Amino acid sequence: MLDWLRKLMTGDQGAAPPGAKVERDALGRVTRVDQTLSLFGGGGTTYPRLAPVDAFAPRLREACAWLTSQNILLAREHALGLEQDYTFDQDTGELVLRFGEGHALVLRAEVLGSFDPSDRSFMWGWANPSIVSDREADATRLKADGERLGLAALTTPVQIVTFDELQPLIALAAHDAGADGVYRCIVNDSSSVFLSIRIESAPTDISNTNSALFDAARDLAARYDAEMLALDLEYHERSGEEDILGPLIDRKMAVYKRYWSRDDNYWKPCSTGWPSDHDPDTRKLHFSAPHPAGGALDIAIGKTFGQTAYRIELVDGVLRITDNLIEWGDGLIWPDAPP
Repeated sequence: MLDWLRKLMTGDQGAAPPGAKVERDALGRVTRVDQTLSLFGGGGTTYPRLAPVDAFAPRLREACAWLTSQNILLAREHALGLEQDYTFDQDTGELVLRFGEGHALVLRAEVLGSFDPSDRSFMWGWANPSIVSDREADATRLKADGERLGLAALTTPVQIVTFDELQPLIALAAHDAGADGVYRCIVNDSSSVFLSIRIESAPTDISNTNSALFDAARDLAARYDAEMLALDLEYHERSGEEDILGPLIDRKMAVYKRYWSRDDNYWKPCSTGWPSDHDPDTRKLHFSAPHPAGGALDIAIGKTFGQTAYRIELVDGVLRITDNLIEWGDGLIWPDAPP
């Protein structure tokens, strides 16, 4: 247990970790403590650039493919991606994902590392002084591999890295540790703490996991995207013409009404774009998963950024798109394997 927490539990109301946000009641008693798993080093510190890991390229490719498969499996069997929030307790090693209607999934987790996008610095879990020593064994295991092979990327405590460069290393750490996947905790709306996770519960009871529904949902989404893509392409090819946008939006609206069941304005088409969000060539991954409350999810992950997660349900006996879950999968990463 952390020293400050032990002191607090013995009645010391002045106890708190450095840099934490502390809330107190009217009597001055501590009621809440929020602490970010932060990167050490003050302003102006210069960290080394991520060293090449060419010697690990085959293992990185294997780990990236593994994590992609695990993400899909976790989405299909445990509804991962639909969670509304999370908590991670370092002392118990429990990551709790909370879904709607009181459902929660409890996972065992360890800290692999943390990434601060403000300066593009990444810190391995074993180097972070705010991590409980029992919660970074998976990261330490990869460090030992790096020491044996002389790979600075695996042994340098803090280094500068792009998010795309970092993801394969995170996948490798979880894969080599025998974890079931990776969860990305987003803190302060920007920084990321990467956890290796292990499932200890049975799959979520999802009764509509049938291939026929998946196939029908995917076909519906493909036809919708194809019609919208054609209109985006037309606008792109006729972009020099005047007064073209209004009629194209009207035609997009007609397509929307044939596929969607919603009457509100949230997802009604109001623009065109190129490259088009509806172009399958912009995607690196496309799969289906059940929704615990009914229907299916048709999920497309972009090659560079962005995604769609259409929810498709039976409405009056006919399949219709009922939502696009733009926050689906915020806790998942989809690493691209190095060449």
